[in-house]
Amino acid sequence: MWSIMAVAEVVVVCGNYMGAWEDGPNYWRWKSSTKKTVPIQLYRNGSYDDMVRSTIESGELEYEPKNIMISYVMNKWGKIHPMFINNEQHVSLYMLDVIVDGSRPLLRINIISGSPIIPPPQPTINEDDSFEDESLDINPMDSEDDEIELEDPIFSEEVGEE
Repeated sequence: MWSIMAVAEVVVVCGNYMGAWEDGPNYWRWKSSTKKTVPIQLYRNGSYDDMVRSTIESGELEYEPKNIMISYVMNKWGKIHPMFINNEQHVSLYMLDVIVDGSRPLLRINIISGSPIIPPPQPTINEDDSFEDESLDINPMDSEDDEIELEDPIFSEEVGEE
């Protein structure tokens, strides 16, 4: 049976992945624009996909899982580190941190806006134009050598007769 752990605070940072972690006196803070806080439920033994799905459903986000990046701040050995959750091991580590010290590290959900896909321009073909390039069928080795007239006195017959 899965036990549910409610995480009271999750910050969803919409559309601005270009923010940065800001070092405060006792904490790190994600500095970005367009933030909102939503509660989500996580399963203690849940997978990364479960975490992303729960985040999308709780925040009523209309994004694909591939456009979501989850991170949190971890205090380890007296130093504060931003941690990214992008696989099963990172989810387990996050849950372990919650269980060990009883605190609930604030999850940061960053929405990565996909750039619009602009198809390359398609070449237009005008049917009135005929495209016949005779040079495409010609191999340079097939061309005849032009005769070259040498005007060097060494090769002329007159110089040799002197």
